[in-house]
Amino acid sequence: MKQIIFTVYDDIKKEIAGLTRMESDVVFNMDKANTLLVAEYFDRLVENKKEYAEKIGADFKFFHNTMETSELKNENDFTNVNLYKHYLFAQLAEEYDEVMYVDMDVVFNTDINVFEEHDLSKGIHVKDQDNEIIWKNKDEIALVRIGKRSPTLKYFITKELLDGKDNHVMNTGIMLGRSEHILQINYLERLKEANDIIDELKDLPELLNPHYYPNNESIFSYILEKFNIPYVLLEEKWHKIYSDKPEEGLTGNCIHFINKQFGRYFKQKTKCIYSLHIDIPEELLDNPKSFKDNPLTKSEMAKIGFNKYKDQLIDNHTSYAEAVGAQYIHFQYDKDYEEFRKRFTNLSEYDIVNLYKIWLLDKLTREYDLVMYVDLDVYFRDKASIFDTVPADHSICCLYDTSEDLSITATNTYFNKFKKDFRNPEAKYWNAHAMLVEEDLEPDNYVFNTGIIITSKKCMEQLDYFSDIDEVLENMKELKEDEFSMYPEKVRGSFGYDNETIMSYKVNKNKVAVTQLPVWWHWRHYYKSKEAMITGTFQFNDDLYRLNTKCNEWDVSIIHFISKNFGLVFDA
Repeated sequence: MKQIIFTVYDDIKKEIAGLTRMESDVVFNMDKANTLLVAEYFDRLVENKKEYAEKIGADFKFFHNTMETSELKNENDFTNVNLYKHYLFAQLAEEYDEVMYVDMDVVFNTDINVFEEHDLSKGIHVKDQDNEIIWKNKDEIALVRIGKRSPTLKYFITKELLDGKDNHVMNTGIMLGRSEHILQINYLERLKEANDIIDELKDLPELLNPHYYPNNESIFSYILEKFNIPYVLLEEKWHKIYSDKPEEGLTGNCIHFINKQFGRYFKQKTKCIYSLHIDIPEELLDNPKSFKDNPLTKSEMAKIGFNKYKDQLIDNHTSYAEAVGAQYIHFQYDKDYEEFRKRFTNLSEYDIVNLYKIWLLDKLTREYDLVMYVDLDVYFRDKASIFDTVPADHSICCLYDTSEDLSITATNTYFNKFKKDFRNPEAKYWNAHAMLVEEDLEPDNYVFNTGIIITSKKCMEQLDYFSDIDEVLENMKELKEDEFSMYPEKVRGSFGYDNETIMSYKVNKNKVAVTQLPVWWHWRHYYKSKEAMITGTFQFNDDLYRLNTKCNEWDVSIIHFISKNFGLVFDA
């Protein structure tokens, strides 16, 4: 019985049409980081597959940058390379009795013979993505929610190819089968027909249809169902997927790292998690707006909360760091901070502290491969490693809002209602907007929440945060005080000197790749009421119920208690 395992990888530029500038930036940053991660681990990924094939007595072939020799032509190379693997699947079935395909981002984590473990006489073995289909009612799905590469979009494409029949959406990152079944697929012969149908579907006046495209997984799923090709769904252990979702440990015989975080398997990066707490004296507290039902300012509430729960929060951080193999450091007022604050005599203590945390990030990324900063008001719910999930090697991973998220519009109606203080995200958006306009740069920007941030030395060097910090702060002062500014006085009055505004300005100016942290890695908990801060009250219990419900619904791993209501996790 002749058997072969093969992999295809082409150095391509992935493109998705129909996106806004900021959406395109997100996709570009994600693809760039993923490509760089594959390049970093390239030799080890190939060697892993080659060694496994040798162990089980199978041949191994690696097709690298060979797609141009094929006759496949589609709208972009990303689509072509995924169609190409089906072309090779059939070609190799002419020569071998049993064929297995694995994507480049698949790692073998076993010595068990995959061909012996599966009865390939029953058909093509492949894993479905049904658990990733978020909704099967097309009328209630919005593209902005599901994305162009989503299994949900692929489900609807396949369903319409099948004239409305319900279906599986297969993940073709791992496929294996006998030659007799592989040759029944006739992928290339049936591709044109499927493409023609998809082109017709794209012209229908429905929300999703203009975004339909001839992706390999929709077409493969369609062919299996339409032409009654026998198939068997692989067990998860033979196609274990790691995505951007929180998950502890490392399991599976064939591991598909769709997040490209191969460090979970190869484990060679040094990691650090740090936090910072400066107990600001009451006379130096700033005065942001408080809540209507609470006489305490936000700064006073934070001071009280930290004084009560500081040790428990640090214990929580320490325990998490130990579990994920990271060094944990908690910084407090020391000589380094004292020297740092002397540089910024005109800033509030609050602004100095928040600049200092970025300074520490810059410093620590020179000592560790990956560094994560967490505000002291951050709480870890479990031990799922964020380092194994986000591309911090090649991007700044941080939660952010866009102007669309914040419902910002440059209209008279919007500006007439504008009443924000310097800590408000909308104020930070316009502050960074003004800084970028001043330098004739694209002004639309991200509003970062740097309560959780993960990155590397490479990204911090590109960010270049502190090389001209004095000039940046002076420019911010001039923009705030400019009586002839094009920005309304109420907007200009909200300008400040915070680290997040500078972060946004620097990211745009220096074209630094950023990755949005999903809600499960940065869940924001906001203040509800004065009574909700008191353990045992109805409001407290209601807040606790809502928090637990949302965290369970979204598989939240990390909570950022902007509310400072730490009793919800320590006193409940």
